[in-house]
Amino acid sequence: MTPTQRIQAAAAFQAYNAMETTKQRHLDLMLAIDTRTKKFNLAATEAENAMFKLLLADHNEQVQQFKLESDTLKETHPEAHAAMFQYLGEVHAMLDAFKSSADNAH
Repeated sequence: MTPTQRIQAAAAFQAYNAMETTKQRHLDLMLAIDTRTKKFNLAATEAENAMFKLLLADHNEQVQQFKLESDTLKETHPEAHAAMFQYLGEVHAMLDAFKSSADNAH
């Protein structure tokens, strides 16, 4: 991405990062509850279930915000939109390669 494209895509990047953050929070809580359930046979409490639902709602809201920002970017700066998704694809491909290597090491 060029510096100009990064500026043009700033709102979409911010929305993407918020979406990733809310996704990770939701998954972290889900994993923690699942691990505890399997290890100690303790089910989620009402408060944990409520938080789980809240985190999912937060994530869904951020997905919609990212879609809005992405669509706006595509309309106003299609080259920046394409460059942003190319960059995100490259980042995820690199991270996925590390995850696959770690999985194969065990």
